[in-house]
Amino acid sequence: LLNVSGAECITPERVFHGLPAVMRRAALVLQVLLLWQLALGAAPAFSSLRSRAAARRPQVVPFRSSCSRSTSTTRVVSPAIGTNAALERFVPPARRWPGASIIACIRALSLAVWLYGLGIIFATLIALVLPVVKRRDPLHRRLTDRLIMMWCKTLLWPFFSVKVRGTENLPADGQGCVFVSNHQSFMDILSLYSLNHSFKFVSKKSILKIPVVGFAMTATNTITLERSDNRSQMKVFRNCVDVLKKGVSIFIFPEGTRSKDGHLLDFKKGPFSMARRAKVPMLPITINGTGRIMPSKKEYLLYFSRAGVEIVVHPMIPAEEVTAAEDKDLQDRVRSTIESAMPPSLSSQAEESAHNEEPQQA
Repeated sequence: LLNVSGAECITPERVFHGLPAVMRRAALVLQVLLLWQLALGAAPAFSSLRSRAAARRPQVVPFRSSCSRSTSTTRVVSPAIGTNAALERFVPPARRWPGASIIACIRALSLAVWLYGLGIIFATLIALVLPVVKRRDPLHRRLTDRLIMMWCKTLLWPFFSVKVRGTENLPADGQGCVFVSNHQSFMDILSLYSLNHSFKFVSKKSILKIPVVGFAMTATNTITLERSDNRSQMKVFRNCVDVLKKGVSIFIFPEGTRSKDGHLLDFKKGPFSMARRAKVPMLPITINGTGRIMPSKKEYLLYFSRAGVEIVVHPMIPAEEVTAAEDKDLQDRVRSTIESAMPPSLSSQAEESAHNEEPQQA
């Protein structure tokens, strides 16, 4: 197929040169895509072989006695018991194989092209049904939510998988609830639509300036705010409490911004005050793997990850317990619940132990 000289030596070349120009170009593009997929799969295949070989050997880790700092022994820990390997696969690696950033840039560009290619179809459908939705379902706008769910799942399907656990903990349709989760990447928003549940994001207003995406978020009644404007924050707070009382669920990232290293940041008290004021339950959710695929503040990179993304829906905190608990106790409870399904290396205990070991090593 790469013979561009025009020599028709054998039957396949004769057939290929007899095809229309569009089909010949499509065949060349298909070959490039196949070679690209082979390049993507080669490194993870070799790394999986190395990980399987390492899993057969017991891990030897240092053990420090609590009685004396000077004494140190070793202990043998089974990989299945000592470390949670099933969750550690979602942690971004310390080093990536050569050429991974170049391929990640190509994948991110492909995602953008695929996003706007699908946007032509789904944005048109949203624009067609929006007048009917505004008249019949002006508050929930479930039909536009369904179209955006289909858009996001079709968008992410060629690049990585999204697995959801604990769907039985989702609230009933028409019940107001405050969804809260950790925030690692821009892929969090797209992945959360795999929950197949209608809710409204509370997001910064600048996202509405993105072409096509901003139109879709406006059509689904996304609540936006200006971070630096206190008046805008109070208006959004009252708006969220009002829609929660009317049975609309909202989704808020209590950290307020994306975490750079995957560890949970300090929680803002806004989501908890909203749930208490509206007297609605809270639903903690854990997102794993998005920081490995697209790091924070690096939307131009989309790394390959065989683990994909995992979303864990925890049991709901009833409205009675939300209103009765103190702010600090409620925040600690939600934080510990979200951390319970995160990789151990990203938990607050691991972070504290790392800080405590630094002075001893010095």
